[in-house]
Amino acid sequence: MNVMKQHRGRLRGEQMMTILKRLPLFVVLFVTLALTFIGLQAQTGHAQQVMPSGSCGDTVSDDAQLFGSRIVDIVNQAKAINDSLQADTRVVTVSQNKLAGSSLRDYFYYIQSKCPNWGGPNFMVLILAKGNEPFLHLGSNFSTKMTAADFQQMTLSIRSEFTNGNYAQATIDLLKQVQKKLSPDYTWIWVTLAVLVALGAAGVLAVVFVRRRQAVAVATNARESAILAKQAAVNAISLLSRQIGDLSPRIEVLLALIPEVAATQLSGLFEAAKEKASRVQERLGNLLGNPATNLNSKTLQLEHYAQMQRDYQEVYNEAQEPQYLLNAAETAVQRLERNPQEEIDFQQLTTQGLPQGYRPISRPGYSSESTWSGR
Repeated sequence: MNVMKQHRGRLRGEQMMTILKRLPLFVVLFVTLALTFIGLQAQTGHAQQVMPSGSCGDTVSDDAQLFGSRIVDIVNQAKAINDSLQADTRVVTVSQNKLAGSSLRDYFYYIQSKCPNWGGPNFMVLILAKGNEPFLHLGSNFSTKMTAADFQQMTLSIRSEFTNGNYAQATIDLLKQVQKKLSPDYTWIWVTLAVLVALGAAGVLAVVFVRRRQAVAVATNARESAILAKQAAVNAISLLSRQIGDLSPRIEVLLALIPEVAATQLSGLFEAAKEKASRVQERLGNLLGNPATNLNSKTLQLEHYAQMQRDYQEVYNEAQEPQYLLNAAETAVQRLERNPQEEIDFQQLTTQGLPQGYRPISRPGYSSESTWSGR
């Protein structure tokens, strides 16, 4: 019995020694398993922390409660961007506790892993957290239209609002700046339209100005032509009057000296010239006495000037016949004054002197080519 008890005691001692030898290995294995378990729990806990409280379809997820009662204003601004740019805008806030030291960029990548469509070409994701610079992700449709420096400048402009805790207004202002930057620039179109409108207006004014000048020039030319015709008619009638006054006493003397036949012919020629001259003088008097045909300072219509020019031109032309008759009479008087007995062929004299047609009145400074001349 004693021997068996001793044998059992040795076995227990050997087992204890074996357990004591393997104890460090068990301790190491236990510690490793414990650390692994703790690490898995930490990763799971962190993953649970960074997940946004909203869904992938939310326009605004205010996890950090930065917007308060103005979350509707943020949603409206995001929708305004969507309507303007054909974009899909999302705004997310996150607390520092949920970030657990991660950056906003990393937080976006995590959200994108849960919501893959947020990485689409038309997506625009703005993430904000207290103590962090805002983060903006732009899809491929917009990323080339704005640089990181542009966004940094925008965040600087609204930093004071963030500092004062006015996160809602700061976010709205930031979204508006992003919208303005990404909106198509139609300035060149408006500038081009403005230039075209200015050129068109200038062209219209130029056409109006040119036409006005042309109209004034035509009216001035018509008035000058009418004045010239009037003056020519007045001069022609004045010449007739002077010539009649000059010939009348000379012919009266000659009638007593020359043969009766010559006296009859000379007297008849002179009276015919005076009669025709009287009719022309009367017509000119009617024109000058009529306010509608007597040119004065008032401005008339173009057709009125043209009509007056024709009227005075006709008077001038009509004055040519008595003028030629008086010229013939003066030629006869001059010859008879030299030789009262000279036989004169009055028919041939008047035939040669009669006008064969009239030319229009010429302007001053040009050859008149008048078919009559004074003494």
